[in-house]
Amino acid sequence: MTKDENGLNITGEELVALAGSVAICLTKKLTPREVCLMRTFFQAIATNLSTIEFTDSICKQRK
Repeated sequence: MTKDENGLNITGEELVALAGSVAICLTKKLTPREVCLMRTFFQAIATNLSTIEFTDSICKQRK
């Protein structure tokens, strides 16, 4: 994906590096239990975004 295609003006590699950096920063002072809770929370967000994206793509195909 190029920078122009994704609307974020960021490449996939840059996005992965950013995600890793944010994860490290967020978890530096958390307990293992808190890290687990954050993982579950962010997984739920990712799942819901995937569902919305998939539904949107189906709706666009039917129009």
